[in-house]
Amino acid sequence: MPKFDREIEIDAPVEKVWEVLTDPQHWPRWFPGFDSVSNVTSVREGGTFKWTDEGRTGQGKIVKMEPLKYLEIETQIGNDKDSHVFKLRSSGGFLGAAEDECKVEYILDTLLGGGVIARFVTGGNPIDGMKVNKTVHRLRKLVESM
Repeated sequence: MPKFDREIEIDAPVEKVWEVLTDPQHWPRWFPGFDSVSNVTSVREGGTFKWTDEGRTGQGKIVKMEPLKYLEIETQIGNDKDSHVFKLRSSGGFLGAAEDECKVEYILDTLLGGGVIARFVTGGNPIDGMKVNKTVHRLRKLVESM
């Protein structure tokens, strides 16, 4: 299961980042591969939704959620299944005293089966690495523009 991760600092408090992170209306603007989102049952653990990417429909599920700290979403389209983990923590000011910024770590786990050969083939996949980098930058741009 190849994993790709990236951490970025966003010039906004954790509460504002969390609001954008958990609002399905914003997902197509920053979430990797989402053109649209529909049929959201709820935005809490166990909640499900459908999403489209270039005319294909996928499904998603909120696996785990700790408000203002942790969000894990699993997506699947065809046989392609991914885990998206977002970890948030306050930062900013002298030794973090101001807490007016938020560090977000995004971990993409491709949940690829197939053993050693499959991990070797995709382990260095630059496309997934670029996808993770693009995702955190799009999230930061969106939050900071609001």
